[in-house]
Amino acid sequence: MRNWLLEDEQVVIRCRPHSRILVWPITVGLLLVLVGSAALAKLQPVPFAGWAPGADPWREPAIVLLVAVVVILELAYPVRRVLRWAWTRYILSNQRLLVRRGPWGRIEEIHVLEQVQEVRPVQNWRQRMVGSGDLQLHMYRGAMRTVAEVPVLNRFNGETQHVWTRVFRASIQQTPHQGDYAGEVGMTEKERRKLGRNN
Repeated sequence: MRNWLLEDEQVVIRCRPHSRILVWPITVGLLLVLVGSAALAKLQPVPFAGWAPGADPWREPAIVLLVAVVVILELAYPVRRVLRWAWTRYILSNQRLLVRRGPWGRIEEIHVLEQVQEVRPVQNWRQRMVGSGDLQLHMYRGAMRTVAEVPVLNRFNGETQHVWTRVFRASIQQTPHQGDYAGEVGMTEKERRKLGRNN
C-alpha cells in the first residue's frame, strides 16, 4: 500500500490538470526560439558585417548574451510551467481529494470529503470547449477551496459527488456518541432526514 494512503483508502481517479493550460507556455517557448534564431542569423559574420560594420569584436559576446537570454527566458516561463503541470497530480480516493505537486509528489492540499458541504463544478467558455473545469469545494468549516483545471470535469465531478455522498451518508448514520458528523456541523434531525431523501 502507498505510504500516503490511509487505512481502507482506495484511489478512484488519478490524473494531471488538463493539458489546455500548456497552450500559452508552449506558444511563448516556440516564439522565443523563433526570435532567438532570427537574431542569431543576423549575428552571423556576413549579415553582421552588413548592418554593423566595424563592430566585429562585439559579435561573439552578442551571440553569448543572446543565447543566455533565450535560455533564461525559456527556463523562467515555458519550461517551468510544463514541469509544474507534469509534476501535479489530482488524486480522488474514497475518503479524500489530494493535490500532489513537485518531482517527488509531495502532498500540498488535502480535502477530506467528510468536511465538504457542497461540490460545485465551474466552467468558463474556454474550459467548456475541451471538457475541463474547476471543482469548487464548499467546506463546512473554513473558506471555499478550488481544484483548478480538472480534466474530464463531468466524470471527475460525478465520481467526487458519488464518493462524497457515500462518505456523508456513512457519517450521519453514526450515533452522537460515535462522533456524529452531521451533529458536529449543526444539522437538525429534520435536515438529516431531508438530506437522506434528496440523495
